[in-house]
Amino acid sequence: MSYVIVAKGTGLIVTDGPNYTKAYKTFSAAKATRTRLCNKAGWSTNDLDIVARETYRAPGRITVKNLMTGKLVEIDADTPWACRVDSESFWCN
Repeated sequence: MSYVIVAKGTGLIVTDGPNYTKAYKTFSAAKATRTRLCNKAGWSTNDLDIVARETYRAPGRITVKNLMTGKLVEIDADTPWACRVDSESFWCN
């Protein structure tokens, strides 16, 4: 059994950085990483849950408004902000 760290509000998996593991072999390893995230990134332990990988369900899709056309578009909930059509950073050079 492996464990993942999940943000409570969004249901997204949280990691230390882009090159670090997303699943931890033991609950203790996940708990230690959650503590490091809280100290390093300013999270609260109430903001992050530790969930068994087998029971984790990825967030679905959300509907957002395209800034250029004004039409509603469905995107994945875990799309980074810079890649979302409802963000100004997507449309800026």
